[in-house]
Amino acid sequence: MPSKRPARPRPAPVPEPEYEDDDVNTVDVEDDPKVKKARARLRATNTAAEGNGEAKPALRGGWTEAQKQMDSTSDYAQTFKPDENTQFVKFLDDLPYVNFKRHWIERASTTPGKRNVRAYTCLKSFDGKDCPLCKIGEKPQAVAAFNIAIIGDDGQLLLKSWDAQPRIYNVLKAYSNDAKIAPLTKGFFMVSKSGAGGRGGTVQYNISPIRASSLEEDYDVTVPDQAEFDAIERYTPEIISVPTVKELRDLAAELADEDYDD
Repeated sequence: MPSKRPARPRPAPVPEPEYEDDDVNTVDVEDDPKVKKARARLRATNTAAEGNGEAKPALRGGWTEAQKQMDSTSDYAQTFKPDENTQFVKFLDDLPYVNFKRHWIERASTTPGKRNVRAYTCLKSFDGKDCPLCKIGEKPQAVAAFNIAIIGDDGQLLLKSWDAQPRIYNVLKAYSNDAKIAPLTKGFFMVSKSGAGGRGGTVQYNISPIRASSLEEDYDVTVPDQAEFDAIERYTPEIISVPTVKELRDLAAELADEDYDD
């Protein structure tokens, strides 16, 4: 997905002063009037919340919660990327939530020897529109995006967008037409990849259906209730970033100039 602008640099943190033991005034906090007053206010607040049936807010640890907090600061759909570690996922919908085409454009980087790759939604995804990148020979890639949830630490759920390319799409479509497995939301799937990408490399995606009972018995994975999956707010087509015609025309002109210079 398109990268966001770099954040403004934050000021360096001011180190806390270091004290020798003799410089620290120690008091018995149990006898400190301010501490007693603060604790009394806290007890009163908790009592009032319990009386109103309000649950006290709780912060959670774990890798899944950490990733959830990281993802929540982004305006873009968080793409699911299978890796060598097996991940357990559940489809939140039986059908893709959006289908489109996109261009992957490779540009020179400010770092010597490296190049940046950025995705641009192809305007031919929309009926009746011409795409400047297609006109200069940049071939788009078809994408069918699914809402899925990854089951993480202690049964916590992490929303992701599985942007299925043709090879993965065909596997998922076959599963959706298999009477023993369909619909996709019926059960769960084990997903991983093997092999190395890049030039000359081959990547194999392993996608296998699995029952909830097997998740718990064979993999010791806590399976959340269906209500928890239903409560997840899904991605919608509006999450897809669409460039303007002018932006793609300018980009196409730059790419044409680079090809001419080469």
